[in-house]
Amino acid sequence: MRCPVNSNGASSPYHAPLYHAPMLSAGTLTSRERRRAESLPVAALLVALSAMAPLTVDMFLPSLPTMAEEFAASESTLQLAVTLFIISFAGSQLVYGPASDRIGRRPALLAGLTLFVVGSLLALSARSVEVLLAGRVVQGLGGGAGPAVAQAIVLDIYGRQRAARVLSYMAIALPLAPAVAPIFGGFLHDAFGWHSVFITLTAIGVLLALAYGLGLPETRPKRAPGTSGIGGLMRDYRTILSSRTYLAYAAVMGLMFGGQLVFISSSSFVLQEEFGLSAQWFGLSFGLVALGIMLGATISSRLVVRLPSHRIVLLGTGISAGASALMLAWVATSEAGGVWSVLVPMFATAMGLGLTRPAAVAGALVPFPQIAGLASALLGFSQMLIASTYNIVYGALVPVGADALATGVACSVGAAFLAVLVLRPRPVEG
Repeated sequence: MRCPVNSNGASSPYHAPLYHAPMLSAGTLTSRERRRAESLPVAALLVALSAMAPLTVDMFLPSLPTMAEEFAASESTLQLAVTLFIISFAGSQLVYGPASDRIGRRPALLAGLTLFVVGSLLALSARSVEVLLAGRVVQGLGGGAGPAVAQAIVLDIYGRQRAARVLSYMAIALPLAPAVAPIFGGFLHDAFGWHSVFITLTAIGVLLALAYGLGLPETRPKRAPGTSGIGGLMRDYRTILSSRTYLAYAAVMGLMFGGQLVFISSSSFVLQEEFGLSAQWFGLSFGLVALGIMLGATISSRLVVRLPSHRIVLLGTGISAGASALMLAWVATSEAGGVWSVLVPMFATAMGLGLTRPAAVAGALVPFPQIAGLASALLGFSQMLIASTYNIVYGALVPVGADALATGVACSVGAAFLAVLVLRPRPVEG
């Protein structure tokens, strides 16, 4: 992608400008290392690292009703195990992102994965809901390293020209985590109990650390002297936060994820207790929603070379807003549809999310290739902060139920659609 320039080299006022931090070199990879870094196994590793949140949240969902009984805790208390993870996950990205820009991708990511394993073991050993929640917080503090550093590595390896397309391809594979995780989690829960879920998450953390440590060298571009101190960090923050385009995409992603988080935190109770699905059938139905995200991401990967990112985002948010409005009307006016009154419209809502996310991520990150870690971290943090705040407030005000789920999703993704219309984010054209 190229940012259009006029005759004197200035960025076109119709497109987001590129930020160029002082650098010593374009990167640290040799030709051989770059070929290995661009291989399919490394791409799969980056997808897995980016999927830390859905893996850790969705594999856990089928166990929520049973754990509420075992710990003698309310449904809203167990929902905190989802929300607190998301909050700590989001906040930790603000540490890992800038740290990876300064000390390197490898130490930042390996430290985070180690902390994730510690949190998984703490949750595994829980004998009270308080210890369980503490373990989930520690998991989140470690897991935030995954997407914050992985998306920066994409820009390190592929550069601006190919990053948007690669992010779109990753977005096709990424929904496999929320598709497979609840199915696998439901199987583990039914066969071995909820402890087996945290044993599996511990093993995943260890395997990811080994795969990254042995399979990928340091990719961080070298920064010039004087750009790595507090002053340089503050300048980087100001540069990103003064970008209207970046802020617009961050708001849209946060609101879209807010609708998804309402579904994630409520669906296990609504689909299993209100509609009577088993843990395994819940996992399969949850996988249907993840399939919608994959379909949307596949369409997005085709459109990204034909349409500017803001048009793809407008299309995706519009589809989600329309589908969620249909779900709200269907749930409110008919009981005959049963579980399908939630799942069919949610499939289309998820398709809109899959269509939106790759274009929004690329539109937000591509202008900042040389501070990609910080840009990625801020994007992840703002997305999860907006979504978690919305989910906490909405969950505190509205009891769990199908009507509440449909209303919560419709309000959040509808606001995302309005945000695109009002904020009008401008893409970097190439």
